[in-house]
Amino acid sequence: MENWHRRLLLTPTLVLASMVATPLSAQTAPQDPVPVPADVDRRDVVDDLLDSENFEFGLQGGIISVEDFESNPWFSAHLGYHLSEYFYVKARYALADAGETSFEKLSNTAPLLTDAERELRYYGLNIGYNLFPGEIFVSPDWGFNSVFSIELGGGSTEFAGDEQFTVDLTTNFRVFLTDWIAWDISMSDYVFNTEVTGASKTTHNLTFATGVAVYF
Repeated sequence: MENWHRRLLLTPTLVLASMVATPLSAQTAPQDPVPVPADVDRRDVVDDLLDSENFEFGLQGGIISVEDFESNPWFSAHLGYHLSEYFYVKARYALADAGETSFEKLSNTAPLLTDAERELRYYGLNIGYNLFPGEIFVSPDWGFNSVFSIELGGGSTEFAGDEQFTVDLTTNFRVFLTDWIAWDISMSDYVFNTEVTGASKTTHNLTFATGVAVYF
């Protein structure tokens, strides 16, 4: 009889303990992590396009307005070295043939200069600064890298049988057609003295030129 009473008292106690233990064990039991698929857009990087050429060689053709001597064809070549992303140095050689002055055209006197003296030769060294690097777009999906730069330099000009120190002020705009070739547009002012009329005179000789430059 006593054993029967013990069973009657122990059974509800065991049921209640199991009900309490089950939620506690469910809360404390570690859960396996649920894998989440990654949705990342991956880009293909072409190593050949990441070039770092520092040397530049260019050819240009255009027009120079030699003060008092008309506007005439102008040809130049340059070799440059890029010191950093912004600064570069450039050596230039250029040539042109000056025309006739208004005085020579209107008078019947002898020419002021011989044909050899009308040949203009310039060589000098510039330092440049890339002022506005950017891009230009010819369509919504087609664009080119570009840069606007300014240059300041000096050199020597051979003209009218004399050789004069020359200051060169240049603005330059380049459009990079590929990673190694660029379309080059520039405007320059070559400032030097002449004594063609007998007195020393400071002249401003403006040029507009365009061409191509390759990088290696």
